[in-house]
Amino acid sequence: MHKCATPRRHSASLMSQRAVRPILRDHGDNPIDQIDLLVEIARAYYERNHNQDKIAQSLGISRSQVSRYLAKARKLNLVQVRIVAPGERAASLERALKRRFKSLKDAVVAAAFNLQPEPLRKTIGRACADYLSQKIRPGTRVCLGSGRTLFEAINAIHPRRVPDVSIVQAMGSVGHEAMNIDFGELTRAMGQAFGARVYYLIAPAILGSGTAAALAAANPSIRESLQLARSADMYVVGIGSIESDLLFAQVGLIKNQEMDRLVRAGAVGDVCARFFDRHGQEVPSPFADRVVGIQLDDLRNCSLTIGVAGGSDKIAPLLGALHGGLLKVLITDEHTARSLLELDQTPQLQSP
Repeated sequence: MHKCATPRRHSASLMSQRAVRPILRDHGDNPIDQIDLLVEIARAYYERNHNQDKIAQSLGISRSQVSRYLAKARKLNLVQVRIVAPGERAASLERALKRRFKSLKDAVVAAAFNLQPEPLRKTIGRACADYLSQKIRPGTRVCLGSGRTLFEAINAIHPRRVPDVSIVQAMGSVGHEAMNIDFGELTRAMGQAFGARVYYLIAPAILGSGTAAALAAANPSIRESLQLARSADMYVVGIGSIESDLLFAQVGLIKNQEMDRLVRAGAVGDVCARFFDRHGQEVPSPFADRVVGIQLDDLRNCSLTIGVAGGSDKIAPLLGALHGGLLKVLITDEHTARSLLELDQTPQLQSP
C-alpha cells in the first residue's frame, strides 16, 4: 500500500529561520502566522520528506515541538491522509467518463497520490499493463505507439506467452535521441513480453523528402508493416501535447516554424505526428504526406483504440481525442479524469 499525507493548499511561502522564530515565541497571538507555520512544517515533513530532526534544526526548535506541530496540523485538517492500494481504481469516475464521452466503451482510472510526472506515468502505466494483459488474446494484432507512459506500461507487464499475437510498430523511428521510448524499441519490448511476432517500420518517422506512399511502394517490408498497422485489431497509443511533447521538433523531424504553424491553426495534440484540434479534427500539416505511420481514421475505425495519458498538459489533447472519437478506451489517473469532466463543461469547449 502507498500512504499519502497531503498538506492542504495554503498561501504560505517558505519561511526563513529568522521569520519563524518570532512566531514560535508567541504563535498563539496570531492565528494566521500559526497556520502558516503548521503548513510549512507539514510540507517539509510530508512533501519534501524531511525528518523531524532536520526540521527542528532548520527552525531552531526541539524535535518534540515539531511532533506537536505535526499533530496539530492533522487535528486542524491541514493534513489529510489517504491510503492508495496498488491497482486501485476510481469506479465512479470511470462511469462518469463513459457517460460523458459517447465514443468510450471503457475507461480505466487509476487512483494516484503523487502528481509528479514520473510517478504519475508509472501509476498509469501499471493500470495499462493490467488492462492489456486482460485484453490481448490469441490471434490479436496490436499496433503500438510510443511515449514515456507506454514505456512504463510495457515495463510493468508480467511476461506471458500468448499464441499467435503480433505487435506492429505504429510509426517509423525517431532515432537514438528517443532512446528507450522510440517506437521500434517499445514494439520489441512488448513483443518480448507476450512472446509475439514483431513487425517493424524500418524508416524515419517523418521523411526529410519524398512521400511515405512512394517509400512504401518501393519497399515491400515497409508496405507490409504499414498495411498490418493500419488494419490492427487493437491500437495502443500515447497522446502527445503540443504544449509539452516536442520530441519531433527537438530531433529536427519537424521544423520550429512548422510547429508554430500548427499552433496557429489550433492544434492541441497528436497521435504519431497526426495533429488534431480541440474537436479531434485533423489539422493539416506541411509534412503530412511524409509521415510513415498510421492515420487518425485508423484509430476511429478500430473497435479497440486505447489512449494512455495523464497530467495537466494532457487535458486539452485528451479532450480533443475524446470529442473526435479517436479513443474507445481511456487509461488515465483520477486527477486527469476529474479535470476532463470539469473542463468539458466549459462553454468554449462545448461550442462548435
